[in-house]
Amino acid sequence: MKITRIECIPTTFPIAKPFVVSGPVVTRINSILIKLHTDEGITGIGETGDTSVWHIGESQEGIMSLVNNIFGPQILLGEDPFNIEKIVARMDYRVRENNQAKALVDFALYDTIGKKLGVPVYKLLGGLSMEKIPLHYVLGSGTPETLAAEAVRVVKAGFHHVRLKVGAVAVEEDIENVRAVREAVGNNIKVSVDANMGWHYYQALEILKKLEKYDLAWAEQPLPWWDVNGLARLRKQVRIPIFADESAVELKQVFELIENEAVDGFMFKLQKAGGFLKAKKWVAIAKVSGLPVSCGCILGSGVEAACYAHFAAATEWCSKLDHGFIEPLIYHGVLDTVSSPIKNDLVKKVPRYENGFVYPPDGPGLGVELNDEVIAKIITPGKSPTVIGK
Repeated sequence: MKITRIECIPTTFPIAKPFVVSGPVVTRINSILIKLHTDEGITGIGETGDTSVWHIGESQEGIMSLVNNIFGPQILLGEDPFNIEKIVARMDYRVRENNQAKALVDFALYDTIGKKLGVPVYKLLGGLSMEKIPLHYVLGSGTPETLAAEAVRVVKAGFHHVRLKVGAVAVEEDIENVRAVREAVGNNIKVSVDANMGWHYYQALEILKKLEKYDLAWAEQPLPWWDVNGLARLRKQVRIPIFADESAVELKQVFELIENEAVDGFMFKLQKAGGFLKAKKWVAIAKVSGLPVSCGCILGSGVEAACYAHFAAATEWCSKLDHGFIEPLIYHGVLDTVSSPIKNDLVKKVPRYENGFVYPPDGPGLGVELNDEVIAKIITPGKSPTVIGK
């Protein structure tokens, strides 16, 4: 089997509720869909999730340029999609970083292979370690009243862990938000916070000391990504576990955080690591160090959700924590796709979410089918799909 043609489709779609993080207010998702066509009529698909320049630094234009000008003509066209190790290594040799673009290709390769063999991607990644994956729900930011009310709805929907975005407002407001949520959900529900690099060391030290009494599961990325020494100092000063996200992208950075005893765990994103193949190595490093891993997401559609569901289901070390890949729920503004079926996603049927869990699709490959009617309506304004190959 050979790859003969590659399509890239830029899409832009609004999310039901603006998502406030430390800095920007996210109101829409800019994504890239890829289709890898083969000479056997099998087409593999993948999605970037939100290209979110503010978070990772990659854009729709940059990702499409890499696929169309480097990855496609120099590495993919004419190649056997089964040669994933070779393909991923060549992408790494040719292009530094840009892991979101590499993950897009990696996802489509695994989907292609799964379809060829007639098995779900989770079987290619090690088999089924979890039949259903426990989730936490990301609340974003808001007022104490609105966050508390949303947290109660989330718990009623079956979630046992809520996560707040902090660092975008004054320290006093963040503290009050956490207090309100903890009082609303009680002591048996986990609560964690994510600052998205929103504080400097002394801010983080001040606020986390004050938040200790609310029994937080963890505090994610309280400091800028480059401040490894600050994370290590902070970890020794507070009783809340410190998790890294933006600080842990490349494998070398994961090693550095472990060597400096800077974190108690990791928030992981497949696109951040560069796809399934590199993600298995990424998590293996964390496992060897005994540090837990929780998977997040980058606000994509049902395609991205399927990728995360397959990876978590197949990765035993991921069974130690609950995870945050709830992108279709945020995108469409629902809590449970069983009671509120999603019909306007980029796929015809999103992975099954129910009672605070997600179930990996059982179909071949990623197990999802693109909804071409919806996709045609959300092509990014001013941009066009591209095709290379025959």
